[in-house]
Amino acid sequence: MKRFLTVLLALTLCAGAFAQWEIDPADYKISKKDMKVAKDLLSAPPARPSATGKGPVSDPQGADCTGIARPQSNVADGIVFPNPAPGAQWYPSAGLGLFLHWGIHSMLGAQPSWNMIKGYEWGGEYHTRQEYYAQARTFNPQDSAFFESYLSAAKDAGFRYAVLTTRHHDGYALWPSRYGIGVKQYMGGRDLVREYVDACRKAGLRVGLYFSPRDWHYPGDRPDSEWDVATWGKRGPVLDSLQNRKDFEKFFAYVIAQLEELLTNYGKIDLLWLDGMGWYGIPEQDLCTEKVYAWIRSLQPDIVVNDRWANIVNPDNPAGTSMRIGDFTTPFECVTPTYVPSQWWEHCHIWTGKGGGWGYNSKGLFRSLSWFFEEFVATRSLGGNFLPNVGPSPGGDMHPNFYREITALKEWMATGAESLMDCGPTPGVELSNVPLTTRGPGIWYAHVLGKFKGQVSVRTGSRPVSVVLLRNGDSVDYIYRDGFLNFRLPDSMREGVDDVVKITLE
Repeated sequence: MKRFLTVLLALTLCAGAFAQWEIDPADYKISKKDMKVAKDLLSAPPARPSATGKGPVSDPQGADCTGIARPQSNVADGIVFPNPAPGAQWYPSAGLGLFLHWGIHSMLGAQPSWNMIKGYEWGGEYHTRQEYYAQARTFNPQDSAFFESYLSAAKDAGFRYAVLTTRHHDGYALWPSRYGIGVKQYMGGRDLVREYVDACRKAGLRVGLYFSPRDWHYPGDRPDSEWDVATWGKRGPVLDSLQNRKDFEKFFAYVIAQLEELLTNYGKIDLLWLDGMGWYGIPEQDLCTEKVYAWIRSLQPDIVVNDRWANIVNPDNPAGTSMRIGDFTTPFECVTPTYVPSQWWEHCHIWTGKGGGWGYNSKGLFRSLSWFFEEFVATRSLGGNFLPNVGPSPGGDMHPNFYREITALKEWMATGAESLMDCGPTPGVELSNVPLTTRGPGIWYAHVLGKFKGQVSVRTGSRPVSVVLLRNGDSVDYIYRDGFLNFRLPDSMREGVDDVVKITLE
């Protein structure tokens, strides 16, 4: 009898663990109404740009959606990029945003989603799906004041927008969606997205939402064999293409329904950060990129959307898998920018953990402020926005070290902000041996970063009116000859993070 009870207890515990990740198809049963929205979107003819380029009109030819941009650099099938709406023009000069990866993975201090793939290089410490999804039982932050606390601190330090992971590839939704898994099942329907959006607006930050169209919890998304790096992506051919197409259409309807919730339940959304749509055996051209973006704008006319609907970017494939189509592009994930990739673009990187994952770092490790400015300056010098990531704690707040770092950034911004915020890009990479930013035609900022040693050389082409250390206005000794300005900052003028020299030209 004792042995029987022991076995029964073990089976009960196993069942409880498996229930956290095994799929209940009822959670994904799409209503007829939502299925119709998706099918109408899939079957609708693409729009083409109006004569003014400010809005789409119907294309009577009904050409299929190819996912490939037309020859014009800013026009794809029926939609103009970047978004020409007046309400979207804040983005190119925003400068600095805060990326926030938060969810059930935060309980483990783990890399979101990728952590479940055994042997994966970028997954961090491996956890099985049972272990990973079991965190849903205890992920339950008790206080929403944490949003206001760290978002206000970020705003004071110069951040202009924030981007929260409303749902990562693991499928756990931070809002009470009518489909899938998330707070509806585990937190009584508490809406964490609402709390975040309200806190952004109170802090004065633009509201950005990350949403992964991929859902590794969705029924039929991938077989059990693929949860190992040795077999990842190595399933066989599709045996029933008609059934696979029907399955894809249901999945597409699920994704569109969740996006509609995010884009209609919270007022104006400033930015949408997508992260890869796809279904095994379905070609890229059937993902109808441009029609989806046009539909998104029909719900949020002023929104800016990144380039990752069909362009799937993985940690081991930062270049993605398709054309970069969107209001802004994201080619520099965790790679220092080296060129101008598009009119509007963004560089995201991991601020915490000295190269660790996107999730919560329980040790509070941050890369140095010198590293921060190397990435920030490289981005702004080339005209992009910088989006460093910090993972909030399981309770929702930031590690105390976040506030230490944000205070140091605020102190630097008190005297240096004009060289990085609301400024122009370099007048030419070839003109200087240090990064440059500008303010109109007559003011150049030379960024002498911590690692730089030696003489700064800037080809200004005209004699400067003044050359001063931006931090305090002290004059910098220089030599001007034949169009070239040369100077060397003495140790007494170096603070070792980003010593900005303001050059005013004639």
